[in-house]
Amino acid sequence: MSSAPIPYLALLPSEIWLMCWTLCSARQLRRLSLVCHLFRSLCLPLLFQTQSVDTIALARGDWIAGVHRLHRAAVRLEGIVDGPRVRMVRSWTFVANVNLLSMSEFFSHITNIGIFYAMYERVVAAFSSTLGQYQHLRSLNIQELPIDRPFRDTLISLSMLEDVTLGNCDISARDGILLNLKSFAMSSTGGQRIKELSEELLELVSPGRLQTLKIDGWGDTIPLMTGFIGQGFSHLTQLSLDTIFDFDLFLRFLTQCPRLQGLSVGNLSCDGLASFPSHVHPETIPLLWSIDAPLDLVRALTPSRPVRDVIVRLGHLLSAEELTLAALDISNVSVPVRSLTLPSTYPTLDSLNTMSSLFPELTSLSMEIHCKPGRTLRRRHNCMREPWAPEVDIRLPDVCDEGAFDSLPPEEVSDGEEEQPSPAIHVTLETHPKMPDSVRLHEILSWICNGLVSLPAEIEVLRFPVRSYLSGSTVLSEGHQHQIVAALSRMYPSLRELELGYHNNPHWERNGALWKRKGVSSYIQIHSSLVD
Repeated sequence: MSSAPIPYLALLPSEIWLMCWTLCSARQLRRLSLVCHLFRSLCLPLLFQTQSVDTIALARGDWIAGVHRLHRAAVRLEGIVDGPRVRMVRSWTFVANVNLLSMSEFFSHITNIGIFYAMYERVVAAFSSTLGQYQHLRSLNIQELPIDRPFRDTLISLSMLEDVTLGNCDISARDGILLNLKSFAMSSTGGQRIKELSEELLELVSPGRLQTLKIDGWGDTIPLMTGFIGQGFSHLTQLSLDTIFDFDLFLRFLTQCPRLQGLSVGNLSCDGLASFPSHVHPETIPLLWSIDAPLDLVRALTPSRPVRDVIVRLGHLLSAEELTLAALDISNVSVPVRSLTLPSTYPTLDSLNTMSSLFPELTSLSMEIHCKPGRTLRRRHNCMREPWAPEVDIRLPDVCDEGAFDSLPPEEVSDGEEEQPSPAIHVTLETHPKMPDSVRLHEILSWICNGLVSLPAEIEVLRFPVRSYLSGSTVLSEGHQHQIVAALSRMYPSLRELELGYHNNPHWERNGALWKRKGVSSYIQIHSSLVD
């Protein structure tokens, strides 16, 4: 005799159940969807709201297995649009493989490799032909697909689309109706055609409601920015550029973004440096509060602006004097700096204390420490290699749409999620923790732990990555790391994240009285008497 169903709605409203399920993994959602009709109705939209097909990953490994993975992807793409679940999809990520067909010479020994290529083409065609039916789609990430006129028209037809990312896409449809988006990201489009397209406009996105713009790579960076000249970005708050090729063009663009708050710039090209000013008028992007850029650009844009978060991009090694001068320039902001990330440095005791005094309200500090590189091992290369002669492969995969999901690999259907208890290690704090033989990282840690350097009192995040990560001399043993974590926890009660070099996985995070290294199951517990 079956038991009566559990009245889940009487226990909690469906909104509460839904909030709980949003924290679950896909495997957990699949299990929950089998509990009852109520749970299924709540879990299915969560399961289908995010769709992803990565043809590069599907094609890896044995080619027969790759054919079956691509086949299942094609069947799923063709089938999902025929039912009500297409309305549940909110996000799509599709990764094509532009280099796949050019690699045919490596598969000449496979008699039936044409089936593999045909299945790949079927997946791409299925995605392109059905994309327009996802009328509730809000986010779209496309990698290595050509943006021709029909595909651009499809994008325009998705009226609820807010977020688009294009990666390594050849954009042939360069004008027409503009996409009305909140976020647009473009990387590596245009390829090697930068010289051909430097004067050509790329009109793709309307600036009307755009809030986030990210442009990485070469080919289409200048055409896109040139296409934006003369238009106002009244809502743009986040701008990210991989490289500034033309500083005058960049500066004109900034004047069009009065509400810009976050700016990220990877590099300044030689042409950009030629016209680089020492400062930019404060009325340009007056609301800037976060900057991630090379030091010259940081110095030009931080004065008299409410910049709270500063990341100085990797450049040349900063001496102690240059570190102090950079800190002095950055401190000219109009509000207290809360987060500071510096590139490769060689600090002294005085420069560290000067920096701490300039930023007394700092809560996050990341400083890359320069150490002498260690010896690298040379690999012996055998120049006399026999030519590779693979055996002829005459296998023929059996593909049938009706049975595409009949024999799934175990890893695709397994719901197993093992959770092992984490052992605790109790640490006793030493009065004066001793460091290994002194290199710069160890010396700095000794200064801090012994009170010679006084960090800002409310520091929460402290990172000391090491530039010369091949140097074995920067390794801190597990015991030394425990002592540093214990000492700093006592000195800085707000500290919750700590990074100590590169080696031995030295990235620690705090949860209450417990500290845990990333990727390690055990944690250390510091007794309350040590941190009071």
